Amino acid sequence: MPRGSLGDVLHCNKGCGFLYWPARFKVVLDAADALAYLHHDCVPPIVLRDVKSNNNLLNEELGAKISDFGVAKVVRGSDKGCVECMSVIAGSYGYIAPEYAYTLHVNEKSDIYSFGVVMLELVTGRRGVEVAFGEKDLVSWVSSVLHNNGADKVIDPNLDSSFREHMNKVLDIALLCIALIPANRLSMRTIVKLLQESNVKWKY
Repeated sequence: MPRGSLGDVLHCNKGCGFLYWPARFKVVLDAADALAYLHHDCVPPIVLRDVKSNNNLLNEELGAKISDFGVAKVVRGSDKGCVECMSVIAGSYGYIAPEYAYTLHVNEKSDIYSFGVVMLELVTGRRGVEVAFGEKDLVSWVSSVLHNNGADKVIDPNLDSSFREHMNKVLDIALLCIALIPANRLSMRTIVKLLQESNVKWKY
């Protein structure tokens, strides 16, 4: 893809900074739409198992396309939320859902956690894992900063503050995606709906 991956663009390997919030939001919505298709419209559902910023490729218009289905898993069973047990873990540190890391059980909720981390990357401008976090990952860092300092210290300070209200809405949706208990995480279809509703005021 012409623009490379979201990770490249967001973290300055290409395009240095990706500082326009509406463009970041477009990526969030495109990626959410794609995952919702895999989870809700494919029969049986497909779990990507490696949702991360480097697996979201950007075209010239900064439209996002999900890539790398090498470790994707078809989730068999008649009910949504059916759990598959893997023999080995797949995914990238900083994005892997806790229950998947501990039990090797995977379903759509595992992808949703990882997607929440990608959303946090777009809101904070930080990587999923950084040396500055010490032994923490982005999820732990966000939780700690929110608790001690509030949302203003989480949101990327390089972004135009006129979009701060919408950034806070997207941050709230991301936090629902990374709920520790998988059953408390939103479905991708609900995430798409909430993201669309969050943008009613601005319409970009």
